[in-house]
Amino acid sequence: MIEMGIVVGIGLLITLVKMNWKWRMHMLSNPLFVDLMIFIALCLIHWGTFSGVMVATVGAMVCSLTLSAARWLYGHNEAGMYVPGYFDIRNKLPQ
Repeated sequence: MIEMGIVVGIGLLITLVKMNWKWRMHMLSNPLFVDLMIFIALCLIHWGTFSGVMVATVGAMVCSLTLSAARWLYGHNEAGMYVPGYFDIRNKLPQ
């Protein structure tokens, strides 16, 4: 179960890498919404067995940790202003 949850988290990480910076910042700026949508989608996909729901729960937790790490690394938007993370990416953001 834990391994499958980690695979789901890696899937989110790959999705974040493929997005442009505008969409990445949109996802990183709304972590609660993204966490809820991921958890609901994973529960719908894996519903039916205890192990499936546990995979969905662990996957949502790993996705939440991935988003938190990305927010720490790259920052996020708060009230229309960029809050820098460890790496300052102001020059990559659209004006």
